[in-house]
Amino acid sequence: MRFLRAPELPLDDPLVSDGATGRSSEPPSSPWHFFLWLASRRKGLMVAALFTSAIALGLLPVLPYFLTGAVDYGLAERDWGALTLWSLGLVAAGFASAVMIVWSHRLTVWWRADSSYRALQLVTRHVNRLGDELHRRATTGEVVAVGVSDMQRISQAVDSLSPMIGCVVGLLAVGILLFNTSVALGLTIFIGVFAVGLITGPVLSRLQRRQEAYRDRIGDITDRASDIVSGLRVLRGIGGEARFSATYRRDSQQLRKAGYKVATPIAWLGALGEGTPAILLGVVVWVSARLVATGDISAGQMVAAFGYTSALMMPVNWLIGVSYRVIEGRVACGKVCALLAVPARPEAENPVAGPQAGAELHDPESGLTVAGSELVAVASSDSDGIADVFDRLGGYADSGARFGEVELAQMDRDEVRRRVLVAEHDAYLFAGTLAEVVAARDGAGRVQAAVDAASANDVVDSLPDGLDTEVDNQVRTLSGGQRQRLRLARAIAADPEVLLLHEPTSAVDSHTESRIVDGLTAARRGRATAIATTSPLWLGRADRVVFVREGKVAAVGSHLELTAGHAEYRALVTRED
Repeated sequence: MRFLRAPELPLDDPLVSDGATGRSSEPPSSPWHFFLWLASRRKGLMVAALFTSAIALGLLPVLPYFLTGAVDYGLAERDWGALTLWSLGLVAAGFASAVMIVWSHRLTVWWRADSSYRALQLVTRHVNRLGDELHRRATTGEVVAVGVSDMQRISQAVDSLSPMIGCVVGLLAVGILLFNTSVALGLTIFIGVFAVGLITGPVLSRLQRRQEAYRDRIGDITDRASDIVSGLRVLRGIGGEARFSATYRRDSQQLRKAGYKVATPIAWLGALGEGTPAILLGVVVWVSARLVATGDISAGQMVAAFGYTSALMMPVNWLIGVSYRVIEGRVACGKVCALLAVPARPEAENPVAGPQAGAELHDPESGLTVAGSELVAVASSDSDGIADVFDRLGGYADSGARFGEVELAQMDRDEVRRRVLVAEHDAYLFAGTLAEVVAARDGAGRVQAAVDAASANDVVDSLPDGLDTEVDNQVRTLSGGQRQRLRLARAIAADPEVLLLHEPTSAVDSHTESRIVDGLTAARRGRATAIATTSPLWLGRADRVVFVREGKVAAVGSHLELTAGHAEYRALVTRED
């Protein structure tokens, strides 16, 4: 039985349900539908978890039934055989309930792991598909909150489904048993449960609204914390710590207030979970006592009614409690759906093979062309505008950019990423050994040469184990200039056919920059390289300098030619007023 096993994580394809042979459709965009879609991907496991929970919790209210039989037919009648049979039935029901509880818990853990990990893989895959588009459409804090807190809440919500179904079965079992005892007692239970539902409905609705507001605050403050950590050195340098600390403190207080608002309906749910079963128990005892007085039921049946209702206290309490978890899961699914709804650039349906090596890369919107084996320096006063040009040349934005005679949009995206690399000066540095950070995916054999070219040997030598030193994300123990050289070394180690560098030496001194210019020129000889910069060191070494104004190529030539013949270019690179 395939469902009686733990899920094999990570999943081969999070869209494919267990046992399916084909690929299913994309997940629903509605939070509730998405939650149910996640929960039903492994139908066999879901049914088994719900079934065992229904048996486990459904048997608990039945235990007083055997106790009543032992009293009425065994002790009252002094029939030791009947007493033995009813007692054995009580033991068997208790044992079966215990076994089912163990199996229900085990299956539910597997079920929630499959659902939450499936959601995590969907988010991870979509984030990878979005690529550079992600930071334009979603904040860092929102993505972090989705990947951490929301996945935990989805897991807890799926975990709540099993006891929820079991509690419903337990309620039905008690109602049926009380109906068999007395119609009045059965109606009392069903009317009481219906009244509890009417009372808790508005409370759950208010909880959902406040939980959504609280979750939004979590995303905001996580984003704020991420900004502070990433810019801590700069904040200290300009004396901005106090201002950002005050802003963070204000946001933290707003989050605390939002948490207090969430706590109010949760407290009401807790009170209802504890109080309503006790009220139901009191009403049932009062009704059954009157029925005993009128001779409609026996004293043993009254004891049974008390036992049934007492056993009902736990299911009602659980049912109200798990509803809170399900509401949290619904809010989390809403955030996941919002992230999955961020549109990714469509891939070519029938990708075309790229051109032969050495082809020109051309952006018709700006007029910039990067030839097959030259070093091109791109100078502009608009750094963001050049970043947009590089994004188009790298296939990160929709455009008519061409690689040779082939449009980038028609090429296979993996081929574009392999042949054209856009390296930003503040690109993310991942955790691992320094060698792994520089090597990235394909540069393991070129690490030392890349470190030499980026003039980063002093960075390596300053670390205790050199290239084998373990570093954290973003390597925050290093200075901005040191990290920038590591990013440049990583770009050189990748050895792409076309390398587009954005301000690669903006954080280093002129002597280090001069060594980097020499090293990169030698390392990239025979390969196309474009560098966005206004540094005379790069401009003087470039085979061709392109001056861009307002997103368009305004002049092309050597550094000396443009300095002598173009006043606006000369003012830019010499810092003239």
